[in-house]
Amino acid sequence: MKLSNDTIAVIEFLDEYSKSNLRKKNDLATLFELYATYLDADQFNRLVFSGKSLWNIYSKFKKTTRNAEGSELLIKELDRCANEITEHIKVICNYADDEIKNRFEDIYLPVTKGGFLNLIDLAHDLSYFKELQTDTRRKSQS
Repeated sequence: MKLSNDTIAVIEFLDEYSKSNLRKKNDLATLFELYATYLDADQFNRLVFSGKSLWNIYSKFKKTTRNAEGSELLIKELDRCANEITEHIKVICNYADDEIKNRFEDIYLPVTKGGFLNLIDLAHDLSYFKELQTDTRRKSQS
């Protein structure tokens, strides 16, 4: 997929912001391009929020023991957030060409440990974007 100069610039800035810590940079760029082309800002922001939520809950879950109090609730929230981001990916795949659609379906949609971990990696990157949005908003209000 051909990326616009704007998308490339955003991804490069985000990569710099994350100190080159993005895990799914190319897929993130593809999602940004598809959302910018076919969907509105509210839908994009819901994807970003879902990613940030999934990453936050996953990070908390990793720090708890499986039998700890509240771990069952974290597992339910992990499942809910993973399903939410999966639904966003399914929607955007409707606008993608077959190559991208097949790639995203193969990487992010399988209900397997690998599919889940790929969602976590994508959520990690979306979390950086949400942090960048928040930092930018905070600086502009100062």
